[in-house]
Amino acid sequence: MDAPVLQQEVLDLKEQVNQVLKTTVNIAFKEEKKGWLASDQAQMYLHDGQMQLDVYDVTAPNYTVSHELLHVLALAGQTPQINFQMTTGDQDRDTKIMTVGMELYDSVLHLEIYPKQAELGLLDEKIMELFYQGLLAQLTPEEAGKVDDWMVLRTVKLVDALVLFAGTQAEAEQELAKLYPQSMQAAQKLYQKLTEKPLNGPQKIRAAIVKLWRGFDEQLSQWGLAPLGLNDFISLEPVLSERQTRLNVAQLFEVYHSSLQDNLKFKSAYIVRYRSDRQNSFVLPEPDKNQEEIFRNFYAAPIGEILQQMHIEYLIR
Repeated sequence: MDAPVLQQEVLDLKEQVNQVLKTTVNIAFKEEKKGWLASDQAQMYLHDGQMQLDVYDVTAPNYTVSHELLHVLALAGQTPQINFQMTTGDQDRDTKIMTVGMELYDSVLHLEIYPKQAELGLLDEKIMELFYQGLLAQLTPEEAGKVDDWMVLRTVKLVDALVLFAGTQAEAEQELAKLYPQSMQAAQKLYQKLTEKPLNGPQKIRAAIVKLWRGFDEQLSQWGLAPLGLNDFISLEPVLSERQTRLNVAQLFEVYHSSLQDNLKFKSAYIVRYRSDRQNSFVLPEPDKNQEEIFRNFYAAPIGEILQQMHIEYLIR
């Protein structure tokens, strides 16, 4: 198969990524062409010191490639990043939590990425229709009044669809509400909270991510489904002021002994959470000895010093 010809706007984005990462992005196209779009049709990863972008579906290559490149640029900027440092002890459950958490996180980033693609002429009515068809292909319709295991996937996908449509696709939203009434109602509620305020700067982006994860788990509880514990399981990069880096740890954070384990040493994990919103910022492995003294010293230490010692990345607002 001949590689698709990429538009100049996409090639310009590729060059931006090359400069930001100080490496080369290599793009490989596969042959599949489903005729609809989904969020899992490309993957970017590091290979032999260079960035590799594999495009698994060539239904809309300019859209798909530009989308992945814009994600890289967002993460290279003032966007709080996430880490997975925990395990439930059940690999399937870990995968589910990571997948849901990542997709919801991406939806927050899409509030900036989708409009940028539209501005570059890479997202139009045709692309939105392909995404709509992708939803129909991936999701089973709800049975009237029934809550099932598909509620999680439906709601995640519909939240992102609402971010993509941005209120411009009333007919598509009405059809989705007929097929997935409970999930669509939940997605609309989450989307409304997500877009209440502009997400200007890393602190507001972080707050939106925290709110979306918590709101999603609250929705699962309302349906009688087990919450995923997204705010505890996923570490979200701290956003601090210069003044806050000089405060003692105890003034901003609390250490919470979790029932989960860290996924490196498989010991009981201690989650370091913001006191204000109880979001996991990073994880401490269980000390081998002198726990009381270690935690006392930890609480008394300046935040900036601790983060530097532990090689924890953070953003300055």
